[in-house]
Amino acid sequence: MSHLFLFDIDFTLIRSRGVGSAAMNTAMHALLGVEDAFVGVDFSGRTDRAIIRDALRNHGRTPDTDAFEAFIAAFEAVYIPALERELAARGGAVLPGVREMLDALRALPDARLGVATGNFRRAAERKLRHFELDGYFSDGGFADDAEDRGELVGIAIGRLGGAAGAPWRVFVIGDTSHDIMAARANNAVAVGVATGASSPELLAAAGAAHVFNDLSDSATVLRLLLGGAAPATRG
Repeated sequence: MSHLFLFDIDFTLIRSRGVGSAAMNTAMHALLGVEDAFVGVDFSGRTDRAIIRDALRNHGRTPDTDAFEAFIAAFEAVYIPALERELAARGGAVLPGVREMLDALRALPDARLGVATGNFRRAAERKLRHFELDGYFSDGGFADDAEDRGELVGIAIGRLGGAAGAPWRVFVIGDTSHDIMAARANNAVAVGVATGASSPELLAAAGAAHVFNDLSDSATVLRLLLGGAAPATRG
């Protein structure tokens, strides 16, 4: 059986010091003239489309489908350059063990790597390129594809060859309960990494098959995942 690994980006692969939220605020201010437009909006594990929709609703805007799509296009036109500036100014870091794990996975003859991220595709590409992780991933699922995280993961699976009925074992690796529930909605193995705001206990309660404090011991992580070991929490 072959293996498909789908990674969330923010707080799973990288920690980027708030560049995304800063750039999103810049874009919303440019379009609506509102400062701190995302106050009260939950970012963790959600898609950019859902985050923007909530912010618009909080400011009395409930656009219909066509108007929302037009707003998203205008938003991205400002957001992507702002994101590039923020990445250059603030930077961030690749999280512990990530490169080692991706190197090990890429070396496997029967594995494919992709992303399943709430970022817009262009934002995901900019972040991965900035941290020199872009070469590991061929495609994935993005906020452009769906507002719902479960749908987004399903699209990523289809694109990368792991559609239902194909001989693929699919893993979804993420730091929030949204990642875990999206994995379970697609009959994938849900892998929680407590490098974001969610505790190991919360990730386990959401239904993760495996929970790790981080990926620093990449050899142990891979042994447990590929060996089909019982669910476990590891440091």
